[in-house]
Amino acid sequence: MFLKDDSDLMATPLPGEPAAQAVVRGDNVAAAVTALYKRLGGLLEALASKTGVDAATVIAIWLVESGGRPFIAKRACIRFEVHQLFERWGKRNRQQFDAHFRFGGHNLQAGRPWENQEFRTEDPGAFSAVHHNQNSEYAALTLAQVLAGDEIALSCASIGGSQILIGSYSWLGYESARQMYDSFQESERSHVLGFFDFCHAKPAPRVGDLVRYLQGRDWLNFAKFYNGPGQIQEYARRVEIYREAAAVLLGRKDAA
Repeated sequence: MFLKDDSDLMATPLPGEPAAQAVVRGDNVAAAVTALYKRLGGLLEALASKTGVDAATVIAIWLVESGGRPFIAKRACIRFEVHQLFERWGKRNRQQFDAHFRFGGHNLQAGRPWENQEFRTEDPGAFSAVHHNQNSEYAALTLAQVLAGDEIALSCASIGGSQILIGSYSWLGYESARQMYDSFQESERSHVLGFFDFCHAKPAPRVGDLVRYLQGRDWLNFAKFYNGPGQIQEYARRVEIYREAAAVLLGRKDAA
C-alpha cells in the first residue's frame, strides 16, 4: 500500500510546534526550520515512528531541495528539466525542440545537460533562463505542454518540497503524470507522503536503500542516488547543517 492510501496518515494533523526556547531570532536557518516544522511537524513525527526516519532529517532534505520556499496551493514549487524533455520528446522532434529550447551540451550551449537551460516562445526570439524563478519555470513547462502534450511535459518537471520528478509517478502510486501533478498542487501532505514512497521504491542501488541512508544519516550516498552525481559533497554538507539545526530546535538529544 502506498502512504497516500493510508487512512491514518491522511487524517494526521499537519502542523507541529517546535520547542519554544529553541527559536533563535535573526538565524535564517532556525527560522526556516521552525516555519517548516510548524507546517508539517505533526505528519513528520507520525512518519518518523512508522519509517525510522526522524523529522529533523526530513526537514533538512526538504530545505535543501526546496530552497526554503513555502508551499502555495495551485503554485507548488517546480523545476522544469529541459534535458528530460529532449530525451522524452526532443530527440524525435529535433527541429521543434531546437527552435524553442537549449541546454548544456546541446544547441550550442556550454556546460552539462542540467546547466544553462533556456527557452523561447517565439522563433526567432531571445532565449531566457528556465531556472530564473518560478514564473520562468512555469512558462517553460507551459510551452512544453503546448509542444509535447501534458503527460510528456509534466513528466519532465520536478515538483514539491522534495522536488520529485513527476515522471516517477508510478513509484508514488499515481496512474499518470497529470494525476501526480494535480495532487501535489492541492496539498503539501502529498509531497511528504510521496517523498517516502519514492524513497522506498527507487533503486539506490537496491530498492529501499534511500530509506536506509536516511536512517543512518549517510548523506553522501543519499545525495548520489536521490539528487544525482553533481555536487554530492556540497549537497551532503548542506543537509548536515540543516539537520543539526533542526535537531536542536526540536529538542532532540542526538543533535550532534
